[in-house]
Amino acid sequence: MKPKIVVISGVTASGKTALSILLAKRFNAEIISADSRQVYQGLDIGSAKITVDEMQGVPHHCLDIVDPAQNTRYSVGDFQRDAYAKIDEIIARGKLPMLVGGTGLYSRAVINGYGFDGQPNAPRYDVLQICLVPPNTILAPKVKQRNVERVEQGMFDETRNLLARGVNTDFLYKLGLEYRLNVRYLQGEINLETYYDELYHQTMQFIKRQRTWYRKENPALTHYLTEPTTYDSIASSLIKNFLHIDNHT
Repeated sequence: MKPKIVVISGVTASGKTALSILLAKRFNAEIISADSRQVYQGLDIGSAKITVDEMQGVPHHCLDIVDPAQNTRYSVGDFQRDAYAKIDEIIARGKLPMLVGGTGLYSRAVINGYGFDGQPNAPRYDVLQICLVPPNTILAPKVKQRNVERVEQGMFDETRNLLARGVNTDFLYKLGLEYRLNVRYLQGEINLETYYDELYHQTMQFIKRQRTWYRKENPALTHYLTEPTTYDSIASSLIKNFLHIDNHT
């Protein structure tokens, strides 16, 4: 029998982090971040990286494992290798591995067991994927509010610090969205009003692309949740069934 893992995926600003903490505490899980920007040290505010306080004591892995000053991209193959190692460690501790994040290629590489360098796909795990895809009527105001909050929290200073550490602008551009626009703002190419306008519209376009991606997930493994008020109850029931836990416990 394959070991079981739970995947919490979904679009930007859908509530993955908050839900994952609730579920991890309830089901004795450890979390592996599946986010292509949160692997980098110092990319905290712009990537919405979870804080130590927000973790509420839940162990997290695959955060802050790459120095961006090396200006070297961390690949999906790198992530698969590191995620496999952490999943096996978590299982050995008798806990539930929970893969959480919005980089769909990262999670799919683990779910499908992508074989790199011409090797065949070989799935290692029995997977339950819970995918959060609320409507834009819920997401749009959250995106606008989050953009303002990140600037107030010091996102421009964060980007200045990265540049001062030797992270080059091309590397930050390739990270997309916030960091690309942060550089443009700091270099005087755009004003703050244009910054907010472009960040909002580009984020909503990114969410649209994420929706397209997640619609193509394996329907035998994936359950889509659209209403945040019911995330916790439905996800908990799905995990209990997946782990064969009595729903009355």
